[in-house]
Amino acid sequence: MALFIKPQGKTGTEKFFRMIGMLIILGLVVYAFWINNQSTLEKIQARNALWDQAKVLDKSERDFIQGFIRSMRAEFGVKARIQIILDPISAQEVDPKELLIVISPPTQDVGMHFPGLVRHALGNGFISELENKHFENHYSDDEWPASLMTCLSMIWERLVNVDSNQSVPKVYTDGNSSMPDPESSAHKE
Repeated sequence: MALFIKPQGKTGTEKFFRMIGMLIILGLVVYAFWINNQSTLEKIQARNALWDQAKVLDKSERDFIQGFIRSMRAEFGVKARIQIILDPISAQEVDPKELLIVISPPTQDVGMHFPGLVRHALGNGFISELENKHFENHYSDDEWPASLMTCLSMIWERLVNVDSNQSVPKVYTDGNSSMPDPESSAHKE
């Protein structure tokens, strides 16, 4: 049994346009299906990349962290995972190409693993500062979620500006207004 889709029409031109219309509709359906699957896959990956055992992050904090995880994958090709656990941090097997940040608020401990190139780009001093001092005084007043978001922002800024000599993009000013100069942007594509 063969399936033939034969458009109905009185003239050859009408049949042709009906066939083109059917192909366009089929193409749109396939495209919409593909976009839906891609969106669903991104949501699943983001949900699995953030594990909040303590259940203390609110929606905006969760969205920020998941945005960081998606951006790291999209911009740098680095898989990122963030775990907030209630137990002490224990050694775990980590993919060498994965960025892993583990925070244990009850034990006031932080563990970080960076892939080789990311570690090199950030620098050992910066990473040591994040691991040892950045979260230091923020556990007692439950400000560590804000510190986590600041930490992620610092990592992002450092990686985005890795190929430039300046830490902040210059701003072009001409007497009346201050508009950013696109040519001096720190992150060039």
